Amino acid sequence: MGLLMITAIITLSVILDYFIFDYDDKHWGWLKKASKPVKRSVIGCYLLMSFVIYFALSLPYTKLFL
Repeated sequence: MGLLMITAIITLSVILDYFIFDYDDKHWGWLKKASKPVKRSVIGCYLLMSFVIYFALSLPYTKLFL
């Protein structure tokens, strides 16, 4: 898959998890009382770590840098 497609899938899954699938506040409930900058930074760090984990695990199977 292309880099843009992977980025869209990961970002969409985090957004859907935060806004739709977490209807009873089990995953993100602790973040509801935080300020907007804290929410943005936590979700941004979560997205960054998701990208790092995905690319680190897929590196042996791709020829990304060749």
